[in-house]
Amino acid sequence: MAGIIKKRILGMDVIRALSIIAVISLHVSATVLYRCRPYSSTYNTSFIVNQLSRFCVPAFIVISGMGLTVNYREGESYSEFIMKRFFRVVPQYIVWCVLYILIITRNFNIVEDINDIIYGNVFYHFYYVPLIIEFYIIFPFIYRFMGKRWWLLLSFAVTIFLLVDTYYFGNISSKYWFWDKKNLLYWIFYFSLGGYMGKNIDKISSKLNRHAFSIFLFFLISVFIIIYGFVSGNQFNKNVDYATTFQRPAVLLYSTAFIFFVFSFRFKKGFVMKIVRYISDMSYDIYLVQSGILYLYTEYYIGRYVHADSLNFEVSAFLVTVFGSIILNKLKKVL
Repeated sequence: MAGIIKKRILGMDVIRALSIIAVISLHVSATVLYRCRPYSSTYNTSFIVNQLSRFCVPAFIVISGMGLTVNYREGESYSEFIMKRFFRVVPQYIVWCVLYILIITRNFNIVEDINDIIYGNVFYHFYYVPLIIEFYIIFPFIYRFMGKRWWLLLSFAVTIFLLVDTYYFGNISSKYWFWDKKNLLYWIFYFSLGGYMGKNIDKISSKLNRHAFSIFLFFLISVFIIIYGFVSGNQFNKNVDYATTFQRPAVLLYSTAFIFFVFSFRFKKGFVMKIVRYISDMSYDIYLVQSGILYLYTEYYIGRYVHADSLNFEVSAFLVTVFGSIILNKLKKVL
């Protein structure tokens, strides 16, 4: 999402554009899930949409690892590398945090606000920024390993262990950093996968192109697996957060399959790709603002129609959030 891309890989633009749309779809469907009657037709539809959007954050992290690896200059000093990325990501993050505090959360305790900004707790989607900064901090130290298969397998082992322990043994807690989703170890496989693909992009793309049908079947299987728990009623009798969390093995399988599926295509420049690149370039800006627009629209909708638990709300909220985010960011650049 946030990054400095010099070498343009069209597949990265496609994934980034699809991922930011999926983020909005994820948040809109979650808004409906928390409000509608469990297992109603609206609930079932929203749940499936929510699950099929779960590739978004893992995909963003894969693309971040890939972009950093492709464009990293080995002679660049650590301080130069960090400052370049901090100035790209942090200033507008702080501005939007302040705006969310002033307009939405209205928590005017300065000490708490500063702490929330540092840890990404001002609003529910801001956790991503401290998380990606963690990866920026460690990247120069692990760059030499990023193209190695043993590093990819090691990162997979670490991530899958945590996901299995979290999902099947119930160790989900935001009170402790190790079990919180801001712990980069939950995401280290995605980042390492991006680095591995970045260092071997031509070879991997060629292999995925040759085996496109097999990749498609793998993707279909992963789609079935990610919604199987819901369809079969096998939810371990847990709540919506538990049933839909990123912190489960099925999301890792589905997200990986999605990445491979996208890269199995050969993309060409053209009108559609111009739109894709436009959304891709704006993805970080959209990410920061979209939850605020969704929140304000939901409050407006409830004030007018009482309930925000219908498919009509879901569709309208999605469209308002997508186009509202784009328009607001366009106005921001003009002003």
